[in-house]
Formats: sequence, structure tokens, C-alpha cells
Amino acid sequence: MTKFGSVKVGYGFECEKNNGKTYAGEIVKVAAYARGTLVTIRYPDRLENDRMYSVGEMSMIHKSIYLEDCKVWFTEEPSLV
Repeated sequence: MTKFGSVKVGYGFECEKNNGKTYAGEIVKVAAYARGTLVTIRYPDRLENDRMYSVGEMSMIHKSIYLEDCKVWFTEEPSLV
């Protein structure tokens, strides 16, 4: 993971906002606005340890975050496995 790394669609993203909330997921959209850079991530609704999900069964949450509202963020290039 790269601290304050490039934000690109498909990259992994983790951040801590100035209010202390943390988020992590996959970047699905990046847009520049007058207020700043808006990054939209997606992550699973919830994971239950006792059940395996197929991709089609998993419900995904989308969250948009302004980088300017983050204390710190980390990005990671997608693996090519």
C-alpha cells in the first residue's frame, strides 16, 4: 500500500477521514470538482464468516469520499493474479 498514492479506478483504497471514520474498498470512480477530488469506492455490504458467497450473491455498498476530507489515505495497485 502506498500512503497518499495515486487514485485510479480498480485500485484498492483505504482512508481515515478527519472525523475518525475509516473506509476501505475498490475505487470505481474518480472525479474532480471545485470542492476537490471525489473518490467512489465499493465494498461488500457484510461478510459472514460461516457462509461463502459467490460474486453474484454479494451486495455491494458504494461510498463517495472527498480526498480533502481525509487525514490519510492509502492505495494499492490491483494484483494481476
